[in-house]
Amino acid sequence: MVPLELSFYKELHSVQNQLDKEISFKTAKFEELINLPMDELDENACAAIVLAVSKSIGIVDRKSIALAAIVQYIFMADRVHRLMKDTDLDEASRQFPVLVGDFLYGRFFLKLCHEGLHFFLAPLARTISTMNQGAVSRWLLKEEPSGTPEWIGVIEQESASLTGLAARLGAELGGASYSLQDTFHELGWELGLAWGAWRDNIEKHVVQNALSRAKEIIMRIPESVQIKPLYELYNYIVQRMGYNAYVIEV
Repeated sequence: MVPLELSFYKELHSVQNQLDKEISFKTAKFEELINLPMDELDENACAAIVLAVSKSIGIVDRKSIALAAIVQYIFMADRVHRLMKDTDLDEASRQFPVLVGDFLYGRFFLKLCHEGLHFFLAPLARTISTMNQGAVSRWLLKEEPSGTPEWIGVIEQESASLTGLAARLGAELGGASYSLQDTFHELGWELGLAWGAWRDNIEKHVVQNALSRAKEIIMRIPESVQIKPLYELYNYIVQRMGYNAYVIEV
């Protein structure tokens, strides 16, 4: 499902079309091969962050759409690998999520090369490593109550690290200054923290504080930037999480 209220919904739809086309095995689609429950934010948030940032500082073009798909591949690969549970599984059930997840990582690398975005490989690889560390930390904390600083650290590693990088790379691709790239990274980080905390049912104050910080970041972005796509992105994520009181009135 693509949110029609976003001014860059056509570009977001292009990302989804690319994913549908590229994640196919003969006549089977991705969702027919593996049961990976994903809500609307799972399907769109990562790509929407890249596209909103790209549109705010320039034109959304083929490379920014490709970058949005690349970030989504990484998110999906991470989610697929998490289907591996610490339970008794037969060999086929144990290996299949690993193979599908590795296939998605392969697709991201292939797209990176085809679109001439190989210079983004190093930061993307570091973020994948950080996300994997988060998965290990999650397993080690499985008996601990949620909401502790350690659990928030896990969400920062798993979600915020990817969304922060998505925003930074979208800005870098558009030619933004280093300081503006840092600002967008902060925005993506806070949105990812809020989203991850909401998805894990962490205490509401964690989500609320992250959203408040994200809102403050948007308010201090220079006037040279087109703010509307960022308002749309923020409000889209806030509304899908059910935090309507935090919507920015435009």
